Formats: sequence, structure tokens, C-alpha cells
Amino acid sequence: MSSAADLSGLTIRVADWDGDQAGLRAVRTRVFVEEQAVSEEEEWDGLDPECRHVVAEATEEGIVGTGRLHPSGKVGRMAVLPHWRGRGVGAMLLLRLIEEARAQGLESLYLHAQVPVLGFYGRYGFVAEGEEFEEAGIPHRLMRLSLRPEKSTRPETSATAAGTRRVISGKEEFAQAVAEVAAMAQRSLAIFTPDLEHGVYDTRPFLDAIKRLVLSRSHARIRVLISDPGRIQHSVNRFLYVGRRLSTFIEFRHLPETFQGRGDAFMIADRSALVYRARAERWQGIADTCEPRMARRYLAEFDEMWQRSENAAELRELGI
Repeated sequence: MSSAADLSGLTIRVADWDGDQAGLRAVRTRVFVEEQAVSEEEEWDGLDPECRHVVAEATEEGIVGTGRLHPSGKVGRMAVLPHWRGRGVGAMLLLRLIEEARAQGLESLYLHAQVPVLGFYGRYGFVAEGEEFEEAGIPHRLMRLSLRPEKSTRPETSATAAGTRRVISGKEEFAQAVAEVAAMAQRSLAIFTPDLEHGVYDTRPFLDAIKRLVLSRSHARIRVLISDPGRIQHSVNRFLYVGRRLSTFIEFRHLPETFQGRGDAFMIADRSALVYRARAERWQGIADTCEPRMARRYLAEFDEMWQRSENAAELRELGI
């Protein structure tokens, strides 16, 4: 089964410690106690009832991943079962924990990251501090993420050697990031969206970036995969009309039934930059101007959905 199909049955939700305890314990026992040889005493530290837990839950398997947020702002116990790794499940869990922290009014987060996964947390804005230390017999480093809005009201960014990772917390920031990433495209854009999101994919900066791409590159290709075309606001969405005029370069399709349970949203420029949010109904997410590994993974999933899709009937009525 493909990763895209698997993710269609995956839900990221806030857990109830009492009701979900068995599933949470099973995942953490498998990952930390059995796989990483953490002692039972260290793993079950007595703090779980105080924490906010989030889980990744698969339709047929139950809980397959988890993480927790302590009232102090500490993120921890991030665990995903082995056969679910490499599909973005950890990223979705982390983004949901950041979302919960913002909702609680926390100004910062911190965590003790295992040294091999420093890069993972770094991609979401966490910055390493201090020297390595040992915890449960495993090398760790302290990492922090500020949740305070900057005075300039610009979204929080994290500069890396490869590019810039931005943590997004609202629709305006998401729209700005979409326009900026689209402007970077040299060959192609792949867009997965619930309904063309009025105020995101029809802003003047985004449409200007689209026009520059197709007018300067004869081989440019823009693919738009829509999960719910019936919700599109045809009367106000200018992207549709740009698509009609530039139909040689821009194609709109309807998400196939097989993938209708998928709940994220993203845009990928070429094979290296992306804007992503784990839950399409919320605006919290990330943008990265140079993250080829993550971009290629989601592009592969997009390609599979695209191959099984067809032109949306609602858009054919408009000649698109």
C-alpha cells in the first residue's frame, strides 16, 4: 500500500490520557522501552496526567504515533511506530503540539532532542543550545522554539545552511508564504488544496508569480489537485480565470475517491521548496525555501494522487 493511501486513513488528534492510555503506552513501550532500551522507570515518569497528548491514529491499527506537551512548555515522548516512519507523521504530530502550545498561550517551547534527529526539529524552528548531555543512556541536546510574534509582525523564521524554515500561524502568513514560494519556481508547481482557498491562491502576489513563471518558461507546468471543487467560490476566485487564459500551462483536477480522507494541504515549487500544513481546516504550518527531501516526499504522493485523478466537472463547466 502506498504512503499516500495509508495517510488517507490517518487522523491527528488531541488524546484523552485516561481513555487513550493503553494505545499511548503500547506505542511508547515499543519505541522507547523495546527499541531504544529506555528503562520502564524512566519512561513512565509520572508526568503524563499533567500533559497534553496528541496522537496519530490509523483507521485499522489505532494509535501509531504520539507526543506530549507539559505545562512548562516541554515537548517530549515523540514516538512513531517503525512502519509509519518516513511519511511525515512525526511532522504532523509536532505541528499539532505547536498549535496546542499557541492555544495555551505559551511563549516558547523546549525539548531534549536525541542528537540524530536534531535536523528534524530544526526544520520546524527549534534551535539547539549548549553541549550534548546523556539522558536514558542516549545523547541529547536542548532545543528551544520561540512562539512570540515578532514586532514587525513577520512570521517567525529559522535560518539554516540550506534555506529558511518559517513556522506559520495564520491565513495571511500562509498566503504570503505561498506567493513567495511560487515566485521561486523555475519549472513547476504542484498544489494540493481543498477548494483553491480564497485569499490564498487568488492574491495578486501569487497570480503575478504564476504569470511570470508561465510567460518566462515555455516548459512550465502548474498542477492543481482539489479535494472539494464544489466549495470553490467561482465568482471571486481569480486563479480560475487565470487558469482559463493559460490552460496550456495550468491544469485543475479533482482528488480521486481513494484519497478523499486525506486532510493536509500543500504547495511544492520544483522539487525543493514547499508550503505545508497538516490540517487543511487550520492555518498552522510551515514553509521552507530549500527542503528537497521533504518536498520530494510530498511530490511523490502528489504524483500518485494526480495519476488517479480526473478533470473536475465543476471546473469543466467554466471551460477550465
